[in-house]
Order: sequence, then C-alpha cells, then structure tokens
Amino acid sequence: MPDYLPLGAFRQGLLPGDCRSCAWWQTAGRTAHQGAAAAETRREWVTELDHEWGCAGLLVYEPAGRRGAEGSEETVVSASIHFAPASSLARFRELPFPPLPSSSALLFCFHAEEDAPRLLAKRLIRKALYELRNRGVQEVYAIAHWPEASGDPGDCRFFSIELLAANGFEEVTHNGHLCLMRVDNRGLVSLIGQVETAVRRVFANEPAPSPAAWVRGGNGAEQGMP
Repeated sequence: MPDYLPLGAFRQGLLPGDCRSCAWWQTAGRTAHQGAAAAETRREWVTELDHEWGCAGLLVYEPAGRRGAEGSEETVVSASIHFAPASSLARFRELPFPPLPSSSALLFCFHAEEDAPRLLAKRLIRKALYELRNRGVQEVYAIAHWPEASGDPGDCRFFSIELLAANGFEEVTHNGHLCLMRVDNRGLVSLIGQVETAVRRVFANEPAPSPAAWVRGGNGAEQGMP
C-alpha cells in the first residue's frame, strides 16, 4: 500500500537521478542547474531548509517486495512533490510575479513515474496541502503553464492549470506563458480532513452501508453519496 515520507535532506537519494541533480529552482541566471555542482547546491539548500523551516516536500513510496544488499526491504518511490517558502527559491525572484507573503509556501516540481495511478497527482497535492496546513501555512501558491495548451507535459517545474484548479487553486495573475495560482489552505484542507475522517470511520469501524441508506427524501428518489 503506498505511503508518504517527508522529503528531508537524507532522503534525496530516493529521488530519480534527474531530480536530485537538478537545482533549477535553487539557482538563478545562467548558473548551471544540472550535474554534480547543481546536486551539491540542492543538497545544501535542502539541508538548510530542513533545519530552519522543515522538510522540502513529500515522497510517495511502497515496498518493492525485494531485498537489498544488506537484507533490508527496498523502497520504490512512485511520485514526489516539493514545497518551500518562495523567498528561499532564487529562481522565483526572476519570474514575472510579485513577492509572496512570507508565511505562505510554493508548491513545485511534481514528478510521477509513467505507470503511476492517474489520481496520484491529486492525492499527493492534497497530502502536501494537509502537511502544510499542520505547519501553519495558510496560503499555498503554485505556478502553471499559461495557456494550458502551451505547456510541455514533460516539464515538471510547473503544473497543469487543470490539475491545480481541481485542488482548489484559483488564478492570481498570469504573465507570458506562466500563471500564478493560489489556494486558501485553511478551509480547503480542513474540509478534506473531515471527509477523510468520515470515510475511515464508516468503512473501518462500522458495517458497510446498505444501498437503501442512500435513499433520501419523501419522494423515494435515490441519491448517490456526495
């Protein structure tokens, strides 16, 4: 069963090679953002952020069902997402957007394996919002391709507008081919948490509901579960 791990400094090795050697968000200008030097820049950034602010993202993982060289069960990471204060990202300062509130966070760099479930992206974004909500982050921003049709599906630096909108994000402004989007993390994640708790209570602690329980009102019409 897939689970989540905080993306701390000591878990960088679980990311795909292209991810752990990329420091596009952590560098500015023409500074090399790929390769060994970039990997070291990234490692230093994650270590400092981990110490001063908290983990820099989440990993989706599951046991691989095989044993490593030392006999421990290997871990397979199927997806990852990053988040951090925008002020800690040198690249954001070069993008055509105003500074973000100091108490907010920016979501970036979503990556998933090709065979990952289609709903994984939505679940991971909501898990990230929930994690940030628990850390007191009330506003979360993300950058999407604008317009949608011009976005490169292989560009993991930015999101799909459709994906962000499906998770409650709304457009703040767009400039050129990029769109800044925002979600109020207070009400949205609170609601998500309530729904998840209710579902767990129904299916884990109570008998499965009969279809008859879905019938509401006096006219005998059937209504599906919300």
